[in-house]
Amino acid sequence: MTNVGMFDEAWIDDENKALKKRIKDLEKINKQHQKLNGELQQENKRLRNDLERVTEESGNFEMMLRNKDAT
Repeated sequence: MTNVGMFDEAWIDDENKALKKRIKDLEKINKQHQKLNGELQQENKRLRNDLERVTEESGNFEMMLRNKDAT
């Protein structure tokens, strides 16, 4: 009688542990990425709003200058 594959189960258990640890690490990275992505989207939205406001104020300022020059 031979013992072929006798250590396969132990090897598979070790591999499963390593894969489960890798999954946990990747889930942690994914969560961090989602948080950072959300923060960046909020900052991007805020910057767009700031740019729109500055552009609008610049347009208003130019209109005021034209009106002042016309009078």
